[in-house]
Amino acid sequence: MRALHCSICATDDDFAQASLFLLEHMRDVHPSFSVMDTVTLVYQYITEGTIVLVKEGGEAVGLGAYYHGTRDEAYENKDIALIDLALAARSHRGTRVFLDGLGFTVRSIAERHPEVREVRLAAQTANEYLNRLYAKFAAPTGVREGAWGEETLYSAEVTEITAVLGKWNRV
Repeated sequence: MRALHCSICATDDDFAQASLFLLEHMRDVHPSFSVMDTVTLVYQYITEGTIVLVKEGGEAVGLGAYYHGTRDEAYENKDIALIDLALAARSHRGTRVFLDGLGFTVRSIAERHPEVREVRLAAQTANEYLNRLYAKFAAPTGVREGAWGEETLYSAEVTEITAVLGKWNRV
């Protein structure tokens, strides 16, 4: 595996690469996810959130997205960041893509939004793998009805997540 490079999407080329990655892997988001759903989601992330792209050798292998604040509160709760999506290409699951992408995302949140104290994560309740993964560094705090079914919400302080990720990165 070549070195991974994580970055925040800022240019049209970045957004195009992120959009194509999400379109290619839309069924991994949810089996009923459509092209229109994907385009809508990308538009929401570009206009209301932040997209993180994970690349290996210039090729997108992972993508994450977060909101500063929550949609439920019209993004007024600036002490919270919600990581809404974490997606790795199937060929890169079980590798460092998730860990490196999450670490980069949390560090970026802390640097760009120092008022954020709490990071929330949302996972489809039916996605056992992602729920087991999130539970390793954040506590489940509730459920909500998402566009594609029930989602479990997780929450942790920024410092807690960075501490856990720091331990895993020493291994």
